Formats: sequence, structure tokens, C-alpha cells
Amino acid sequence: MKRLILAFALVCATVSSAVAQSANTAASWRDITRADVEAAYQLLTEDHPALSRTINDMDFRERLEAGRVLALQRAEQVRTIEGYFATMAGFANVAGDKHIWWRSPYLGSTTQWAGLIITRRGDSYVVFSHQGAEEGASLEGATLLSCDGVSANDFAEQKLGGFSAVWSIEAQRIQRAPTLLIDGGNPFVLRPTQCEFIRGPRRILYTLQWREIQRTELSSLVRPALNRGAAGYGVRPFDGGMWIALQSLDDEATAVVAQVREQQAQLRAAPVVVLDMRGNGGGNSDYGAQIARVLFGEARFNQVYRGGGEDCSTTWRVSPRNLETMRSYVTRFAVSNPDFARGMRELVRRAERAQASGEEFTGRVACGSDRAAPDRAPAQVASGRIVLLTDNTCFSSCLIVTDMFRRLGALHVGQATDAATHYMEVREERLPSGLSYFSTLQAFSPSSPAQMGPYEPEIRYDADISNTPELEAWVAQVAAPGRR
Repeated sequence: MKRLILAFALVCATVSSAVAQSANTAASWRDITRADVEAAYQLLTEDHPALSRTINDMDFRERLEAGRVLALQRAEQVRTIEGYFATMAGFANVAGDKHIWWRSPYLGSTTQWAGLIITRRGDSYVVFSHQGAEEGASLEGATLLSCDGVSANDFAEQKLGGFSAVWSIEAQRIQRAPTLLIDGGNPFVLRPTQCEFIRGPRRILYTLQWREIQRTELSSLVRPALNRGAAGYGVRPFDGGMWIALQSLDDEATAVVAQVREQQAQLRAAPVVVLDMRGNGGGNSDYGAQIARVLFGEARFNQVYRGGGEDCSTTWRVSPRNLETMRSYVTRFAVSNPDFARGMRELVRRAERAQASGEEFTGRVACGSDRAAPDRAPAQVASGRIVLLTDNTCFSSCLIVTDMFRRLGALHVGQATDAATHYMEVREERLPSGLSYFSTLQAFSPSSPAQMGPYEPEIRYDADISNTPELEAWVAQVAAPGRR
């Protein structure tokens, strides 16, 4: 705790003398928290497409209003920086979209933990590793039943669901599980004393030994427990056919698309083609579209996914800050990505015209669709089965590609994806205290579903999805011609 206070004092010295002078009083923490909550609320109200008069997304608005009330109630109870952190994280979480985040660069270098890293396997919370256990007393592999009389599921929902995960989304339960017995000082959740575990027929009541650990050290312990894979990049054969590894939709995907085009004949002739998107958190969905065109063919892609080619492009909410972002992109990408900068320049012109005429968006916010049903569209050009493999990391543009491949007829296997909404183009702003940042979204996709994901696989994989050889053997079995 001393290190945390020292770090905060240094921050205050550079951020705001007013904050620095009052940082040690309960009233100041209440005021700091309340001001940042209201600033974050204003940011969303003025810039997020959902809260425009044109769209007026009532579900989003109701969540936000309820979240603001709760955050302001919590602000009255905030006495420390940890309470401030928890309140702001909880407020961001009510949006139900991980594109809306809160973050602070001033977290302490240490945190408290009980020596236990938890992982989620199926519907259970299981001890992945146990550091510092006496010989023969390790809980590794044991299933968590309860803590201080609260069931494991209820404890997890209370601790994680209100602050760092949308609890209805299984992928986020998996992502946050390793932090279940890590204590960042949140005053609004239980810090348990005893937890009950079961291994085989034996129940174990264990008294937690809380102690300090460096965050850098903790990160290396948490990472293996996240129950996710790393696809890598490239095209290669495997026992069942051909395997396309696409771990991101960023620049690294360019070479993968080139390989797919070069090996088009082999891919189209293979009995099974797997698009492995383990570890893929998004980027540019066009890379996935280019691969889909090779595997499914232009005709099927255009009829099933593009709706015959109707233009229903993303439209931006025209607010002063959003417009400034558009202008900044023109300059920022003028050299590195001139085509994108040129498109943004046109978008700026449309935004300025919309602003002059009192319109809220750069384009249409509603459009029809003449997408053909898959069974009435042209057949795919690949002769074999196309398989999409995801893990819980799949988010943002990865969700767009998942939706694309599922619509086109791919067999979806692996873990359920994360989820997002049809709001796009994230931007973050520093809050008045200077202690943290909060994000908003700026654009809207009228052709996308209101909720993208979570996409549940047709065949679920509950084993270690990071073990590629075992996973390949399983995919070859479940996707073999003649199965399902």
C-alpha cells in the first residue's frame, strides 16, 4: 500500500496541484471520483452513436443511466485510490461492450494475491497453479466450490461481473477467471478468508494467505491460465487437409492472404480447410473477407454476405470531438496509408456538410438487405468442408469475420467468441483528474446485427485449446468428410 500511495503522490504532482493538495482526504476522493464519472458520462452522451437523437438506443441509454446512478452512489463511499479505480471500472463495464473501457497508467507496481491462479474449464473454476504451497499441499487441479460461504459462481459474478466482465458472455468469464483470487483493493467486493475446494472425493477447506506480489511477476502466472491459443500465421497442410493460421487481422495478415491466393488450388481441393483464429482480437476484417472470397467464391460471398453489393457503409456521428478525430486521421495516415487517408478526407467533407445542415451522421443509419439465404445462393467453390476455429479471444473485427464465415456455411468449432455491438471506431480521452482515461465509440454500422456475438460453436472444445497438435487431431476427426 505504501508504494501505491507514493506512486499516486508522484502522479498528483505532475497532474494537478489541486488534486495533490487534497489527495489524502475522503472528501477529495469523493469529489475526484464524482467529477470523473460525470465527465465519462458526458463523453458517451455527446459522442457515442447510441445516444444520438437519430438512433436513441434505449437499452444502451437505460444501462448507462443506471450505471451513472450506481457510480455516483459508490463515489460517496470512495475513500482511497482503489475505490476510485473500482468505481470507474464498474461504470465502463455497464456499456456491455469492451470497446468502452477505463484505464489508468498509475496502478501500483504491486497487488495482493492468495498464491492461487484460477482458470475456467467448462462451467467450473479450477486451480491452475498454486505458488508457495507446502509439499504435498498444492491445490492445483482442484475445483473451487465456495468462498466464505458464497458459491464459486456467485462470488465470481459479484467480483468480476460488475467490474471487469459482461457476465452473460462466457468468453469474458474465461478471460477474467485467473484474477478471481487476486485483490486489487476494490472496497465493493468480498475479499474472502476461506475457500472450499474439491478434488476427487475429497473436500478441502483452505485458509487464504494474502500477500503482496509484483504485477509484472503476476502477469507471467496469469497468462497460461487464460485458456486461449495462439494460431500464428501461415498456410500449411495437416492430417485432415489444409490449415490457415490467422492470429490477428493486422499487418501480419497480409502475408497470410498472399499465401491463400498462391495456394488457392490446394485449398479448394482439400477435404477440410481450417481457418484458425485463436488469439485473434481484431484489426481489419477485410483480410478475412479476402480469404472468404478464395474459399467460398465471389458469387456466394456477394449474395450471402454482401447482399448483392448494396452499399451500407459505416457512418460516423458528427460531434465536434468525433470530427476532430476524422481530421486527425487524414494527417496521421497521409504517408503510411494514403488510400485510408483519402477515404477519411472524403468522410470529413461529408461530416462537415452534415454538421452545416444539422444532421447527426455522415450517412444513412438504416438500410435494407437483399442477402440470399445460403441454400439459395451459389455453391461454395471449395470442394471440401470449411471450418472456422475460434477461442475466447475473438473480439471486434474477429467477430465480423466469424459472422461472415458462419453465414457463408463454415462449420464453427472451438470456444465461444467474445461479443461487441454494431458501434465502432474507438477513441479515448483523459478524464479531468488526470488519473485515468475513458473511451467512447464514434461510428455505427447499419448493416451489422445490434449484438455481434457471442457466437457459440457448433462443436465445442473444452480441452486445452493452446495445445495445437491435440487440437489438430480433434479437428481432423470432427470435421472429416461424412461427419455431421
